[in-house]
Amino acid sequence: MEPKTSLINYFSRSLSGAWQLIKLNPRAMDYFDKSADGFWKSFWAIILVAPVFFLGLGVSFDAAVEQGHQVSFTAHVVEFLLRLPLIALVMVYFTKFLKIDAHYSEMIVAFNWLWVLSNYIILPLSMLISTGIIPIEVGTLLVVVVAVYLELYVTWFLFKQSLKISGWLAFGVMIFKALFTLSVMQVIIRIF
Repeated sequence: MEPKTSLINYFSRSLSGAWQLIKLNPRAMDYFDKSADGFWKSFWAIILVAPVFFLGLGVSFDAAVEQGHQVSFTAHVVEFLLRLPLIALVMVYFTKFLKIDAHYSEMIVAFNWLWVLSNYIILPLSMLISTGIIPIEVGTLLVVVVAVYLELYVTWFLFKQSLKISGWLAFGVMIFKALFTLSVMQVIIRIF
């Protein structure tokens, strides 16, 4: 029973750290396990997000098909499974190139756990819009505001705090990550 309890405590503490990032707490990094073991455990994020991802994809996929959009279920699944490992891989080289790799693993740990919490905030909102529970005009505005805050401002804060770099450099890292993510999704869509 002890390993389950400690794993639940580990997830809870990591998600608390992600919540502290969302609250822009400068001490948020203290919540994360920054060891090598913590680095690898942070990829459990994929498994933790999978239920809400597949539920959301099912709801959104059906709604998109009904509206006549061409949507590739396979492309979305492949992108979901590869997102964190590819970001981790590319960021190894990007942070080395910029000579800001001293805290690379801490950044990946925090990024992965923030990704979990972000998905559990944005995906349910998207599902409520897709099902018509929230009117599309109001819901779209709400999702855009939340996504901009989480994907831009909080991610900028995460890079600044975890890599221990200036705000301007963190802005550049955030832009690189956003462009890389969009590019990968476009390539995957074209392949599938």
